[in-house]
Amino acid sequence: MEATRLETRIHTPEVARHARHRYDAPSRVLSEKTTPGRWHSHIQFKERNLLTKQFLISTVLLFAYATAIAVAQNDAASRSNRITVWGPHARMTVVTEPPRSRTAADLKDSGLVTIFSNLAAKYPKGQYWCCTGYNVMGSKSGVGEQWMAAAFTPAADHTVTTLEVAVGYSQQGANGVVLSLNSDSNGVPGKALKTWNASGLPRFGTCCVLLVKSDSSGIPVSAGKQYWVVLSTNHHESETVDGWNVIDTNQVDAATVATFPGTNNKWNAFQTTPGLGFAVKGSN
Repeated sequence: MEATRLETRIHTPEVARHARHRYDAPSRVLSEKTTPGRWHSHIQFKERNLLTKQFLISTVLLFAYATAIAVAQNDAASRSNRITVWGPHARMTVVTEPPRSRTAADLKDSGLVTIFSNLAAKYPKGQYWCCTGYNVMGSKSGVGEQWMAAAFTPAADHTVTTLEVAVGYSQQGANGVVLSLNSDSNGVPGKALKTWNASGLPRFGTCCVLLVKSDSSGIPVSAGKQYWVVLSTNHHESETVDGWNVIDTNQVDAATVATFPGTNNKWNAFQTTPGLGFAVKGSN
């Protein structure tokens, strides 16, 4: 009996000590019902440390993700607030948030005869629509080459000395464009009668500067015959994207315009409303 009691005294504390521990499977935390031990404190410390690290990592990743989104949005906004629209015939650019400033066009054409014009000359704060236009792009623009042309037909014989065109530099590449007055060839632009290289265009989406080019010797045009004002690019403007503004004087009657290279690597004419903004001036 004494031996038995001694054995009990030896093992009972050991059993009791183990009985005071339990393993909480769902939370995977080793704990003690009564008296915490060093093993329990060590595991709890490690798990708290792990949770803290996970929280910090998640916070850093979330912050980095939010920063990346903000940078991308700001970059897109700073580069342009422009949307490219793929129309059935040609690409267009729409400016969603135009500036509220205006730069008046410096025109010295009071002594000239207006041969053709669709510009709102009586409205200096809106000679054309600031924020929508057909793209004029070089071959390396990233979205393909595109030239544009607008037709007009003189009501009488005249001599053209000045062209005024609503065109702006939209994005990337050299700030420039090639302007020409062309004859007609079976309903599309034909031979160039006069060509000008232009640079320093106003920013597309602003109002109301015009590209003005003149020729003192003049180019004769005949009554009832169709001609074209053409905007194109040269090898210096292979990456350029410009925009030829549409008009705000007539949103009902269709205008005849043309695009190159179109769908078959040649000029393609089509009807559109509103038309492209320009004026042709000269003498009788």
